[in-house]
Amino acid sequence: MLQILAGQTVIMFLMIMAGYVIFKTHLADHEGTRSISNILLLVVTPAMLMDVLFNMEYSHKILQGFLIAIILGFLSHFAVILLTGLLLGRGSSNPDIGLERYLAVYSNCGFMGIPLVSAVFGGEAVLYMTGYMIAFNILTWTHGLIEITGETSFRQAARGMMSPTVICTLIGIVVFVLRIRIESHVLKAVSYIGSMNTPLGMIVAGGALAETGLSGVVKRPRLFLVTALKLVAAPAVTFVILLIFGKIVPISDELFYAILIPAACPCAVTGTMMAMRYDKDYEYASQVFVVCTLLSMVTIPLLAGGARALTG
Repeated sequence: MLQILAGQTVIMFLMIMAGYVIFKTHLADHEGTRSISNILLLVVTPAMLMDVLFNMEYSHKILQGFLIAIILGFLSHFAVILLTGLLLGRGSSNPDIGLERYLAVYSNCGFMGIPLVSAVFGGEAVLYMTGYMIAFNILTWTHGLIEITGETSFRQAARGMMSPTVICTLIGIVVFVLRIRIESHVLKAVSYIGSMNTPLGMIVAGGALAETGLSGVVKRPRLFLVTALKLVAAPAVTFVILLIFGKIVPISDELFYAILIPAACPCAVTGTMMAMRYDKDYEYASQVFVVCTLLSMVTIPLLAGGARALTG
């Protein structure tokens, strides 16, 4: 398992480097990267989620595990939101505080988590991870959007709930639960679009890295606090939640790691995308993302191995 996880993180890094080269050779510029970010957020990611839900065979066991995964996804996010609120502070004069809290809470579960979980545990675990991502997408377009924009209002939250990602996720759940058959050409079209999720996400991150560089990292010591919260504190809290919940309801290995691995993933590349979309400090978001991603090549295998040793 550890070797597969390490190999997958190397693949992610190579795709980031591809994005770096694309930007440095002027095949894309800032506006091009921003356009790709919007396409990813509003088209490709929703298609990827629908693809998983449309193609999973229904069974009572899988449905039960899927519902438990949704609950665990929300519990994990709520716990990390509380933790980061305490450690990063609220009401701070720091203009990046909302962006930092977003990056510390929300993981790269779609772009990085799905390939990792799929490579180690297969399709059933990917479906359970989709349950985690339901929590991620609902919260990132409500709580996360409020953190990024700094606007707290019912209208803002309602706008987030009407995002294509949330709507398409709900459509996918209805199709899965009611066992509705989707026409094969539609399935293939959705699958083709969704398959661009990880490579395009990594290319966007690489482009942002090329544009901003890492020279300013040492001048932002809080970057390492955000990184530590994301790579260590978030999965540790999630691990405790899984252990406690597992005492009440039995959790399979597939379900356990379908929640733990995405929680251990580096900060979400959507942080950079949303910072671009809402004119926030996307350079800082990109620097946090790249440092976090590089360090995750070590932390994810170590955390997964530690969890395996502790749980037997």
